[in-house]
Amino acid sequence: MLVLLGPSFDSSEASYQALARATGLVLYDLKNRVKPGAWGCLKVVGDLGQARELGSRLLAAGFPVVLVDQLVAHDPDRRLVTVHRIELRDSDFRLDLKDRQMTIPYGALTCVVEGEVQPGRSSSATRGPQQGSPSSGSFRAVAPGLTEMQGFRDSLGNQVGYLAADLHFATVHWVARIDTRVFDFGDARSGGVASELGGLVDAIAARAGVRVDRAVKTSSVATVGDQPPSLRSASWPPVSQRIREEALDQRFDTYSRLIGEAERLARQNV
Repeated sequence: MLVLLGPSFDSSEASYQALARATGLVLYDLKNRVKPGAWGCLKVVGDLGQARELGSRLLAAGFPVVLVDQLVAHDPDRRLVTVHRIELRDSDFRLDLKDRQMTIPYGALTCVVEGEVQPGRSSSATRGPQQGSPSSGSFRAVAPGLTEMQGFRDSLGNQVGYLAADLHFATVHWVARIDTRVFDFGDARSGGVASELGGLVDAIAARAGVRVDRAVKTSSVATVGDQPPSLRSASWPPVSQRIREEALDQRFDTYSRLIGEAERLARQNV
């Protein structure tokens, strides 16, 4: 169970010190885990009862905390549905999906998570080198064959990134993804893809009164989110075998799901 601290935490020195006393964590560690204006992971607690006790204690002390099951990051029901076009209207917006259209009230939106997706990125690719790994001096040069070269080219092709934004909702688990490779921004383009996406996301968020999360590169939630779930808590078949094909980036996709669930739970606590 992840104990997440919300972006409304004021990040003052006094608040950090109070949080350190409440969690038992040292101040330096807390400041690495909790960044201003972003969700941060305070602790990963294996026992549900202990997680609830800590969460209740922090809430009673006035800290914006939610508990999110780590399996949410790998939940196949939270599938990514590609959006091809969006029409913003007065009280709702229309999503054009591959095979249908959907009209959604702004009040159903809980947050938008924006960032770069790298198809094929695995959780192991996001971590640094392990201690005790052999040095380059222990290897000898080997001329690659055709099979190895093709595999290398394929891996490079899978790493081409693209900008995306995920729309999360209060009552459904599926996620609407604005994939800039296929999204239609319209004929009146005013800038590059990044500015077009940012402008659209900000417009949607302003009308819905929700937060835009762009902290995937710095948030500690991304670090814990891309870790494989505990086998003791996973059901059968293993989660890795049940993940749908849409979950191609084990860092951004898992982070987006965790943030979406955290925002949904935070709304319930208001």
